Order: sequence, then C-alpha cells, then structure tokens
Amino acid sequence: MLDIVRRNPLAFLVAALLHLLLVALLVVGVDWREKPKPLASDAKVVQARVINERRVQEEMKRLEAQAERKRRAAEAARRKEQQRLAELKKRREAEKRRLARLEKERKAREKAAAEARRRAEAEKHRLAELKRKEEVLRKRQEAEKRRLAELKKKRRAEAEKKRKAEEARRKAEAEKKRRAEEARRKAEAEKKRKAEEARRKAEAEKKRKAEEARRRAEAEARERELQAQFETEQSASEAARIVRLIQDKVARNWNPPPGTLDKGLKCKVHVRLGPSGSVLAVSVVESSGNPAFDRSVEAAAWKSRSLPMPDDPALRSRNEFRNHTFIFDPSRNP
Repeated sequence: MLDIVRRNPLAFLVAALLHLLLVALLVVGVDWREKPKPLASDAKVVQARVINERRVQEEMKRLEAQAERKRRAAEAARRKEQQRLAELKKRREAEKRRLARLEKERKAREKAAAEARRRAEAEKHRLAELKRKEEVLRKRQEAEKRRLAELKKKRRAEAEKKRKAEEARRKAEAEKKRRAEEARRKAEAEKKRKAEEARRKAEAEKKRKAEEARRRAEAEARERELQAQFETEQSASEAARIVRLIQDKVARNWNPPPGTLDKGLKCKVHVRLGPSGSVLAVSVVESSGNPAFDRSVEAAAWKSRSLPMPDDPALRSRNEFRNHTFIFDPSRNP
C-alpha cells in the first residue's frame, strides 16, 4: 500500500478526497430528529441523494481505475527505464572492456615495436662491430703480406749481393791465379802455354758452371723454403680466420637450453665440410658435462647448413680447411 502511495501520490489524494466528500454527504443527509412523514418532495430529495451517491461511487471507481492504469503505466515505464539503464550499463561495461582490450593490444604492439627496434639497433651495432673487426683483420693481413714480400725482396737482394761478392772474389782469385800461371807458363814453350791455358780455361769454365749450378740450386732451395714458409703462415692465418667465422655463425644459430647461459659451459666441436662448405658431419669431441648443452651446439652447427670456406679454390681442397675442431664458448662468442 505504501509503495502504491509513493509511486502514485496524486491518484491516492483524489481517492481520499472523494471518500471524505461521500462521508460529508452522508452526515449532512442524516437527521437525528424525528421528522414528520415525508411528503412527495422529500421522496424526490431522497431519490436525488441516492442517485448522487451512486454517481459519486461510479466517479470514484472511474478515478481509481484511471489511477490504477496510470500506476501500471508508470510501473511499466519504470521497469522499461530500469531495463534501458541496465542495458546501457551493460553496453558501457562491454565498451569499457573493449577499450581496455584495445588499450592492452596497443601497448602490446608498442612493446613489440620497441623490442623490434631494439633488436634491429643491436643487430646494426653487431654488424658494424663485425665489419670493423674484419677491416682490422684485413689490414693486418695486408700488412703481414707486405712484410713478407719486403722480407722476400730483402733476402733476394742479400742473396744477389752475396752472389756478386762471391763472383767478384772468385774472379779476383781466378785473375790472381791466372796471372801467376801466366808468369809460370811464359817460361815454358808457347805450345805448352797455349795447351795449358786452354786446359785451365776449360777447367775454370767447368768449375764456374758447376759453382753457378750449385749456387742456383742453393738459391732455388732457399726460395722454395721461403715460399713454403710463406704459404704455411698464410694458410695458418686463413685457417684461424675461417675458424672464427665458423664459430660466429654457429653462435648466431645457437639456441641456448634453459639454465645454461650463466654456467660457464663450453665444449670442443669437430665439423667436416664439403668442398662448398656444406656441413657433412658434426660431433662433440670434448663434452661440456651437460648433454643438453652439447646437443644444442651440435644442432646449431647442423642448422648453419653451410659454413665459411676460403676464397682461394686451392685452399678449399686442403684437408685442414675441410675439417675444423674448435671450442664453442658462449662467453667468448656472444
């Protein structure tokens, strides 16, 4: 009842006023004094009162029905408004969740983009550092090549100087002997002198040629020795360079097992390559003590598919450039 009054105060007020009016009419219409018998006019008055009371009752019912319809309409409107507000709240919450999801996705995209930029910058620095190291190595190799060429030139000059000095000495000695022999031969007959001179010349020529052949053989032997030494040093330098490149490529393809980065693990790996650098065999010849770490290094070598080889075709066919054994150490190959 109170809920109806709160929702429809106007209808309740109208109904109360009508009830009060009806009570007032009844009170006014009651005469407590004894009256004479009603006349015909009194009967009409009573009839009019009855009719008025009936009309009042009908009007009250009509007003109450009207008030009830308004109450129901208001209740329906209230429920509809509540439903609309609930739906609006639901849509707002859904929109809030959608905006939160979009914000989360935006932040994730920004984070991914920032990470990609960071990785690209790191790769740029790494490549620049690698290029710088390669340039330093190239200049060092060129300097070594120039040093060896200069050394070879210097040794040749020294050998030539020594040869000329020896030749001058031999000539002086021969001249001295010749003059002494000539003085001795003059005392002999002209025929014997000429024959002896011819014999000495033939013998001197033979000795000269033999000595020249010996010196030439010695010079060629020294030159071959220097060339072999140069090629050995060049081969060792090239092998060291190739091993570093192989280590770098294997390190780039290495996927460290969980919990192994800070353990100081390392192992010795042997790889056998084809003429083009293709990986034919991989084996760990000295274990790190961690099987997962060893397997990850073997997998990185196989993943490389093709490893660096010398540019010189003659070096590619040599066994030391087809078989490499190196130590894989993540702390030295970051």
